[in-house]
Amino acid sequence: MPESANPNVASPKIFKDLGDGLVMRAATPDDSDALAKFHSRVFKDEESNSEAWWIAEWGKDLLTKPHPTLNTNDIIIIEDTDKSRIASSTIYLNQQWTYAGIPFNIGRPEIVGTAPEYRNRGLIREQFNLMHQWADEREHEVLVIEGIPYYYRQFGYEMALSTDGGRYSNMMAMPRWSKDEKRPYRMRDAIPEDIEFITKTLKNSTERSLISPLFKPEELRYMTFDLSKRSAVHYRTGILCKSDNDGILLGEPIGIMMYGLVLAIDQAVILRLEMSEPRYWRLALPSFLRELEEKARLAKDEHKDPEREIKKIRVDMQPDHPAFIFDDGALGPTPDTQYAWYVRVPDLPRFIKRITPALEKRIENSIHAKFTGKLEIVFSRETLIIEFNHGLIKSAEMTKPANRTTASASFPELTFLQLLFGRRSVDQLLKSFPDCSVKSKAEHHLLQTMFPKQTSDLSLTLK
Repeated sequence: MPESANPNVASPKIFKDLGDGLVMRAATPDDSDALAKFHSRVFKDEESNSEAWWIAEWGKDLLTKPHPTLNTNDIIIIEDTDKSRIASSTIYLNQQWTYAGIPFNIGRPEIVGTAPEYRNRGLIREQFNLMHQWADEREHEVLVIEGIPYYYRQFGYEMALSTDGGRYSNMMAMPRWSKDEKRPYRMRDAIPEDIEFITKTLKNSTERSLISPLFKPEELRYMTFDLSKRSAVHYRTGILCKSDNDGILLGEPIGIMMYGLVLAIDQAVILRLEMSEPRYWRLALPSFLRELEEKARLAKDEHKDPEREIKKIRVDMQPDHPAFIFDDGALGPTPDTQYAWYVRVPDLPRFIKRITPALEKRIENSIHAKFTGKLEIVFSRETLIIEFNHGLIKSAEMTKPANRTTASASFPELTFLQLLFGRRSVDQLLKSFPDCSVKSKAEHHLLQTMFPKQTSDLSLTLK
């Protein structure tokens, strides 16, 4: 075990002996310091040459005070037992998200890293093989991960779900409270008694997203109050409240903001911004922005380094978020491009069956209502056949490749996942990939009806 190991602690669970002194095992709380040092070194910021203490603190939190859905045996370490040091590590998170309001189980590989001297030896592949085995055993219908370009395609993942954000603005563009201005709304820090309001407000916000976390009180409580302040996923939660005419007495809560003030890089971050009722976007958003600007100025005054101040703001919210209608440009322009989550669906027919109610609802509300027939969607090596009976999905199954000339549509490799998760429309796929095709206008429209392009808000994914 690493040098920090305590001989009095029970031996960790061994997953596999990889040979050459390398053992893949579960982490224990006794590994926390060694794992933190590993993370800070492996994820070092190349531009500034700063060790990644924010990743180290995140991993340490997950190991020593884990998320409510995390089993610490799901923190994988590959240890070089000859040298008593960590060679590689991954964390597998178990969560529930929703697809058009339908809950489904996901697995999330996170904080995936290998020390430079151990790279190109298949250590990440060994860990992904184990996590994919867990996904099958735990009936995780989807696996998702954010990561570096192309890399995770080799493990059966497709960049199929657009990430949030990409907007940047200057803090000088944010509105300010004038000296004598009335403050009808004020922001205060969240307290444990706010969890019910936070949960309800976030759940209501999922109606505008195709994919969203399934917000649970115990998870939100952990994320709001239990994370270390230096963790990469730590954020502040502000509650916007109605106030009296002098802006002193705080009453009914009407909005929430999850945000960060990272003076080390002179940047503020808005992860989530929600209102309890639609009318407050027009009435109260300017107050929210003024409150954040004031918080940023106060943070500068409290910081030990006088050279540090919040100069810019990053906004991690979906492109069609309602805040962008009423911000008067303060939150920055729409980005030209957005990055994407990698997605893996181990059993596509099983997932289609999971989301069947959403697909049937779309058909029922369209010109295809009461449709009877089938869709044959050809991939590279298999064909997905979906059978319909009077608008209801009778079955979904994989078969051997069908004749591409007679099939309803062809989506080579994993491109269909981009359609399934709303990242691209049918037309966008046809334009982007010359080997994608659809047989007829009717089938084109049916696919478009079942799988419309739609944004998702995953800016708060309960890590």
